[in-house]
Amino acid sequence: MEQQQFLVDELDKKIEMFRHNSKSHKTLHRRLRYGSFGLTAMLSLLSGLALYLPAYSTHLNVAILVFSGTAGILASLEGLRKADELWIHERTTYYTLCDLRRELMFQIKSQTLKAAELELFFERLQKVLNNSAEKWNTGIVQGRQGDIVPAE
Repeated sequence: MEQQQFLVDELDKKIEMFRHNSKSHKTLHRRLRYGSFGLTAMLSLLSGLALYLPAYSTHLNVAILVFSGTAGILASLEGLRKADELWIHERTTYYTLCDLRRELMFQIKSQTLKAAELELFFERLQKVLNNSAEKWNTGIVQGRQGDIVPAE
């Protein structure tokens, strides 16, 4: 019974962690993306105004430079953080853990699980977490490093 409770608690902790992290990365991704959209729209508007109001073109051109720089920073942050990839990766792992928990709870409700059966569920939990860490490391972290071109 103690092993069973430990397994359920571990699953619950990991599910909550991946839920929270995926929500944070989703929010970050959307903020960066919407910020980029907004800045691009402002740049178009300011460029049009600079042509339409030549008397204010100096001030508008300065504003265009500021907005362009800010848009560049947002684009760089979006590329560095890869919030969209992290969000999808964490959400996929979250749903896999939820499926595992649902299956475990079904088995618990239908019968008393033996230690060997609990061990199988624990091994599956470990496999999901290890695969997630490996995918994160090889696909996302090393993908970032692969984007860096060494100086010649």
